Amino acid sequence: MEMNVIDLFREEYLPGSTVSIIYDAYSSAWRIPLLLLKHAVENGSVGIVSNYAGPIRSLIRKTGTVGFDMEKALHDGNVAVIDLFGTRYGSKESLPNVFYLDKVEPETLNPKIDRIYDVYLRELVRYRPVFRLVYTLDGVSLLLGEENTLKLLNQTLASRTRQLPDSILVLALNRDVVSTRFVAWVSGISDYVILAKSWLEEKGLKEALYLISAPYEDFEPEMYSFRVTKRKGMEKLRVRKISP
Repeated sequence: MEMNVIDLFREEYLPGSTVSIIYDAYSSAWRIPLLLLKHAVENGSVGIVSNYAGPIRSLIRKTGTVGFDMEKALHDGNVAVIDLFGTRYGSKESLPNVFYLDKVEPETLNPKIDRIYDVYLRELVRYRPVFRLVYTLDGVSLLLGEENTLKLLNQTLASRTRQLPDSILVLALNRDVVSTRFVAWVSGISDYVILAKSWLEEKGLKEALYLISAPYEDFEPEMYSFRVTKRKGMEKLRVRKISP
């Protein structure tokens, strides 16, 4: 039986968890973190996105593929973006709830992000559940290097655990961009790990999802076929469990 990707997660185990979505260069699974963002906001959470992957207009277009109007969510105060890509490369936009730093450097990055949380996001996150998305973790590594990225992520995990203990942290990672060691480390600090693999056949691109880790006692690794369908201009991410 086919089901929505969201159904892979047990909602009661998501608060306070770290979720890693790991995919390859040709996979469609880069959409999954954006679908999780949409789902969280539609269910009352405020989304905080750290954008490292490209211009914010590109991110807005990508969220539109999963049926999420991110620009409206920014205007409505349901999403905020800390735009590190725009800060580094000067592609800044005048949009509400989009924040820039004076510069991006490993030594001062986390204190500057902490200040945005403390000063500008305090009211947004005070009374609502918080969904945090790093989009993408390989983008961080390209900007700052793998070693710096791991150190900063360690600091972030520690600080946000104190400040926002029930928040969800989602890490999007293209494993073809980083080292095997980096992927292994990210998997090790995550509560949920989803690995996507793609390959080419005569009939086109095929994909599978592997639910490798989840934070509940009766968990068993599972494999699913994965496909993207279109309905009324919106992409649907569907999975079907493959029997062992």
